[in-house]
Amino acid sequence: MSRIENNREFTDFVTLISLRSLDKAPGEQAASWRRALRWLRGNLLLLLMVVLPGLAAGGYYAFISADQYVSETQFVVRSPNRNATGLLSGLLQSTGFVRAQDDSYIVSEFMLSRAAVDQLVEHNALKDILSRSEADFLTRFPLPWGEENNEDLFRHYLRFVKVQTDSGSGVSTLEVRAFRAEDARDLAQALLQHAEELINRLNDRARQDAIGYAQVEMKDSEGQLALLQGRLTEFRNREALVDPTKQSATALDLIARLSDEVAANKARLMALDEQAPRSPQREALRARIEAVERQIGNERSRIVGSDSSMAPRIAQYEQLLLEREMAAKMLTSATTSLENAKIDAQRQQLYLERIADPNLPDHPLYPKRILSFLMFLAMCGAAYWIVRLWIAQVMEHAASQ
Repeated sequence: MSRIENNREFTDFVTLISLRSLDKAPGEQAASWRRALRWLRGNLLLLLMVVLPGLAAGGYYAFISADQYVSETQFVVRSPNRNATGLLSGLLQSTGFVRAQDDSYIVSEFMLSRAAVDQLVEHNALKDILSRSEADFLTRFPLPWGEENNEDLFRHYLRFVKVQTDSGSGVSTLEVRAFRAEDARDLAQALLQHAEELINRLNDRARQDAIGYAQVEMKDSEGQLALLQGRLTEFRNREALVDPTKQSATALDLIARLSDEVAANKARLMALDEQAPRSPQREALRARIEAVERQIGNERSRIVGSDSSMAPRIAQYEQLLLEREMAAKMLTSATTSLENAKIDAQRQQLYLERIADPNLPDHPLYPKRILSFLMFLAMCGAAYWIVRLWIAQVMEHAASQ
């Protein structure tokens, strides 16, 4: 058999197979399409909730997601006059300072606040850092579905900054992400600087408040003392008395001497009545006794017995002296409080101490592509099974109805 005849037989065989295939193709193709449609209907939910999102996430993490560098720094806020506990606090206490944990939380909250964002926008070009060309469309500010306003900027900023404070040691750790290593370091450095400025403002305000309150108290005490001193001077001028207590003491001393004289004269009169009843000295003694008793009565009426006597004046004078003494003691106490406030204001200052300065990263730590992709698939799978079980229950309930 020649080669030409063999080629003709092969050609006839192929033509026969092709014709048979054309006779069977329409039916088999229709069956294949029906099977494919049944499979799609049966697995449509899986495709929509797991397969397609998984492919999209895989493509994003593999080819689109931008590298993010992380700069980390650690710091502690300390104060000179707090009780220290713990190893680190004991170490700080040996240098004269201890940690101030409550104030560490203040600094942490500030770093995650809109005030920090405003400072970074004004002084450190935060918008430019978050809008670098290296970023992808899901991490660059603004997002495709967002707007370039302060609220969206603040929410976007929180995705790149994280602050954690160890309640045991009081050490705070700041992590800052950026699309460039220099941006991450500079942003962390800027946050520390603005936090130090915040602490300085808190120190200044606490110092001014403490000293201001003490100064106001001292001025009030000085004014009260001056007022009472003026009232005392006015009393002396009005009553023409420098010290009523001393003048009353002089009158009382005179009354005592006159009383002694009356007693002595009465004793002499009694002796004359017994020894010489007709002595002419008896009438003179009796007249002297009556005159001295009248003088005693007059002196007593000057001290007590009426509104014009010395007693009300002495009471008023002693009241003014008591009030002046109390005002002087208050002024002394206020002066001491002012000095103590100045000392405490210096001793109670807060300090932000850097344990580790922000580093310059040399390798991007984010995004963790494999881990993020697996977590995304796990969430899609969980959502798929939840929806599938819910649909099954709905269909079962509908069938039972």
